[in-house]
Amino acid sequence: MVRIVSYHRTISDLVRSFIIPEINKRIETLKIDPKDLPIEINQFRILQPAQKSITVIELNEEVRLICEVKLKREKGINELITLDDIYPETCNFMTSQIYEGEKAAFFYYKSLYFNFFLAFDCTPNIPEKYNIDDKPSAIPFPLLDFINNKRFFEKIKPIEKLVFLSYNNWPPAPGYYPYILLNLPENPEAIDNDKILDLISEHYNKEYFKRKIKQWEELGFFSKRIQYIKRAIDAHFQNDFICSIFVIVPQFEGIIKDYLMECNVSIPNSFINCVIKLKSLVLSRKLILFPIEIFKTIFDYIETGSFWKSTNNISDQSEMVNRHGIAHGLFTGFECKAISLKYLILMDTLSFMLLHDKILTGAL
Repeated sequence: MVRIVSYHRTISDLVRSFIIPEINKRIETLKIDPKDLPIEINQFRILQPAQKSITVIELNEEVRLICEVKLKREKGINELITLDDIYPETCNFMTSQIYEGEKAAFFYYKSLYFNFFLAFDCTPNIPEKYNIDDKPSAIPFPLLDFINNKRFFEKIKPIEKLVFLSYNNWPPAPGYYPYILLNLPENPEAIDNDKILDLISEHYNKEYFKRKIKQWEELGFFSKRIQYIKRAIDAHFQNDFICSIFVIVPQFEGIIKDYLMECNVSIPNSFINCVIKLKSLVLSRKLILFPIEIFKTIFDYIETGSFWKSTNNISDQSEMVNRHGIAHGLFTGFECKAISLKYLILMDTLSFMLLHDKILTGAL
């Protein structure tokens, strides 16, 4: 799969400086119907020709990249080139992207469903008076990775499997992609809770959350609450599931309320209304960088699943997450690895939604 480098702030700057204004312009010129918002952006390219004081924005299917690749045999003019005709591992962005015959600096963004790829080259716009002795190195274009990623996505149908997991009391989470979703049984009837726990635990291990904490701290997530989240994670991996659960669960309501206040949204009285307001806020943006079904699946789980429901609807305290039963001390004897991990995964899912929204608003 494509190696991802953390460029969240760069993506945020590009989106707010170029993509959102472009969408606004297209709305004003009736090229985009406001009813179609949010626009799902799977790729964009920003071009700035060296000799022209313009910026060209290409969205989705408008993107026309120029790449260089080594052919396995000579091809005739206008002869179709297929994947079998090239060495895909040699594919690079052309040293300079071209706009109307002129070299142009560029930024290229591509959604990878639950993450992203970003490439850029600003050297074409360096003034000639600055002599550059070293030729810029080629920028790899991971063509084969993109193709395999698309085929992989179509094969495993991740949205369907996220829904399947949520029906089996596992919070839908982007972190399941690709490994966990790929290894789910083909026959849903054959699901084994112990095997699912082992599979998910293998991925959501101590190192995974260590990387997450580093990212959250770097991006300023959760403010003063990060100490409680770190304590819950530490307790989970020390098999102190009582501590992990009772520390992490009260933070969900606080984090959501904190974010609503940060966005100048009035805070309703009930927790579920806070969730509904957060959903309305996230889906009110003019664009979305990942498949919108991901967000709808997550919010559906939080709104209609076991997390916020009355304890009377909880048939198994050791399998079903439930804020009310924990926060008010109504549950006892339910503490186990599975239920502790589910709350940590739900926190990771919440961070994914907030990160996406912060990228769009520039709150990183």
